[in-house]
Amino acid sequence: MFDRRVIGLVLIASISGACNRAANPPANPPTAQATTQNPASQSIELEIVTPQSISGTINATGKILVPEDRTAVIGPVNAGRIVRLYAGQGSRVRKGQRLADLESADIDQAQSDYLKALADAENARRTAAAEIKLAQATYDRTKVLYEKTIVPGKNLQSAEHDLEVAKATAESSIASTKAALTAARRKLTVLGMSNAAIDALSKKSDLSAVFSLNSPIDGIVVERNATIGASVDTSANLFKIIDISRVWVDANVFEKDLERVRKGQEVRLSVTAFPQAKFSGRVIFVSSVVEPDSRTVKVRTEVTNIDDRLKPDMFANVQIVTDINRSAISVPQSAVLDDGGKSVVFVADGNGYKKKFVTPGITGNDRVEIVDGLSAGDKVVVKGNYLLLQQSKSE
Repeated sequence: MFDRRVIGLVLIASISGACNRAANPPANPPTAQATTQNPASQSIELEIVTPQSISGTINATGKILVPEDRTAVIGPVNAGRIVRLYAGQGSRVRKGQRLADLESADIDQAQSDYLKALADAENARRTAAAEIKLAQATYDRTKVLYEKTIVPGKNLQSAEHDLEVAKATAESSIASTKAALTAARRKLTVLGMSNAAIDALSKKSDLSAVFSLNSPIDGIVVERNATIGASVDTSANLFKIIDISRVWVDANVFEKDLERVRKGQEVRLSVTAFPQAKFSGRVIFVSSVVEPDSRTVKVRTEVTNIDDRLKPDMFANVQIVTDINRSAISVPQSAVLDDGGKSVVFVADGNGYKKKFVTPGITGNDRVEIVDGLSAGDKVVVKGNYLLLQQSKSE
């Protein structure tokens, strides 16, 4: 124990009612008056210890990424020449929306192949129907004659055989032409034609050598490497589209904290660009690999991106909630000091302050749980305690 007057400062203990702080007025008014005139003076603040809700957290820094399944790079599947553009950098597009039109001889050939396959399929269907009808009529007539003992049984067997052969041939022919038609239609789809456009081909009098590039996802065009009139081949990446309605945040968590992290935990984060905005998400992945240099593990969070404010490659402050809220004795982290490797706090005791060793627990929201060493009602020094620690070491 030691008296506050030896510090040579104003020891004005103030407790805010809203913050559950209690006042501890100085015992010697003349000292307080003299110290108040000293510009180097510092007050001591106290907080009355009471059980309150606290949740454990792990603080880390993270980087914002675009999810892999929300990125699309679009280029032509056949060489061609760009004739029209419908979207530029920064454009917001929907899935299936047209991005560009390209002119190509390949699309002309593909359309011709499709129409031929369509005609072959229709011809096979009609031919099969006619062959089966003829074979069926022959069989029916032979059967009547056989029942009247006009023709021998072998004639009926031959007619039955011809009917089965006609059915098998028809089935094989229809299946073959159907497969060719499906392949021709799929090629047009790959080239960028919609189902409606393909269906309309059979009604057109002339064919077009133009095919479209369409967006496979909803998102924003972040890159466009295309100009009207340019010839491009299949290696060209003309558009890059990202969907950032939800983003990933990869944080580096020290391996000593790994046992407290698991999938599904709540995560809170903030970015310097929007200091007042709060974002939240859930842990979706914990890496199985430790980064050897930093001794950290990658923890990935998926976050709903409000108004697209989170941008790829931004840095974020990440707070992983590792323990559920519970009632506990806690104090501000500033109240706990390190004294030779041990955690200590200072508690008001009469006209002075007493140093007490404590056992800290979880930390969260700038507070630390005190597992042992404090009781409800204790008045803990939350400001000015460092000077008290220095004085205790000099005594």
